[in-house]
Amino acid sequence: MKREAKTYRKWAVLIVLTLTISFISPVIVEADGFRDVSPVYKEAVTYLTEKNYTNGISPTLFGTGDPITRGSAAVILANALELPMSPAESREFLDVPARAEQAINALKQAGIIRGKSNSHFGFTDSIKRGEMALMLSHANAYNLTGDASGIVFRDVNSRYASAVAGLVANGMTRGKSETRFGTDDLLKRGEFAVLVYRSEMDKLTKSMPKSYSAIADELKTGNVKSIKLIGDSITAGAGGDGYTIPADGRVILQDGKSTYRESSKQADTWANRFRAYVERPEFGQVDFFNAGISGKTAQWSLERKDKLISSKEDVVFVMLGTNDRLIGDLDQYEQTIRKLLSEVDKRSELMVVMAPPPSTQKIANYQFSPESINNLLKRISSENGYVFVSHYDALNAYLAQHPDNSYEDLMELDSPHPTSTGYAVMWNAIQEKLLLD
Repeated sequence: MKREAKTYRKWAVLIVLTLTISFISPVIVEADGFRDVSPVYKEAVTYLTEKNYTNGISPTLFGTGDPITRGSAAVILANALELPMSPAESREFLDVPARAEQAINALKQAGIIRGKSNSHFGFTDSIKRGEMALMLSHANAYNLTGDASGIVFRDVNSRYASAVAGLVANGMTRGKSETRFGTDDLLKRGEFAVLVYRSEMDKLTKSMPKSYSAIADELKTGNVKSIKLIGDSITAGAGGDGYTIPADGRVILQDGKSTYRESSKQADTWANRFRAYVERPEFGQVDFFNAGISGKTAQWSLERKDKLISSKEDVVFVMLGTNDRLIGDLDQYEQTIRKLLSEVDKRSELMVVMAPPPSTQKIANYQFSPESINNLLKRISSENGYVFVSHYDALNAYLAQHPDNSYEDLMELDSPHPTSTGYAVMWNAIQEKLLLD
């Protein structure tokens, strides 16, 4: 089965559980050489600096808590958008230094920015949240759209309403309060980094395929003989009605004195809904094996790859990362999951990468968020052409589209596990993405 060519999808998802950009000074930690980058900002700052969209104000300071100037914001945005830059025939803004002229001219040509006057850009002026909203939401920037009539912020006038609606609707940010967006508040460098990073991830989401037909096609022709699920307790089905690990369950692997077995086939989980689907007689005999093991990590699975994955698998689903938050940081997880996915890809006809659902469960030792896992797996899948399903996006989209449902209807509050209702949403997302009718 071959990987599918990319198609383009335009849809907006309200990420209701996304991290709020904090205006309280966080605990400072060492991150990527910058002493002032906390975990709240690390993922965004790392992405922007590795892409060479921006750098710090010094070798050891990113300037996270400093107000960002209109000039710096413009240069970062022009770099991120990869706008065509060429020397201008004449100097447009007299206050723009030569190093930034091409970037700012490119943004002006695209209609994304304008000056304070015909000859004055306001290069060193601090940028406000309202100005930021206009820049990021512009059709030639990230094209973030939303319903302006639904804006309830009292400090958002008609000039900013559509732009603010676009940012809120697409999960880029929320207001300072339920009634105040902070339109005239100054924006800090760390906050701007997070906003650009989220906009980049939204653009990536929209660029990825709307659906993949390979599994559905191969099932219909009888070419799929086995489907294996590799993951942790969310794959096994913890939290679903009837979840157990039967003493006589199929052995997944033996590891020293421990024997790991398949979870109950009767539990109400996404995996068992999938199992029931592939047991349809028209697909022939398909060996469906749920090899999800509670509490395990990508690192643990990589170390036991030869026990978990044979040299030649048909279809393998991989969903790992929730427990890796307890054993290392995001960089360590990235190194591990890249290696594991590469191994599974080499050993299978088709691999499906899945991001776990959102979780508000707070454990002091969690070192990164489900949103970070989602963003990382999305990038890796896009880079390598992997089939990708995001349960993080799917559950957030469901909550946005079904205001009568709450988070606790879909997810347990004291664990990262979905409820049976949450598992049903996950299965629906798989069906939609993989065209399983």
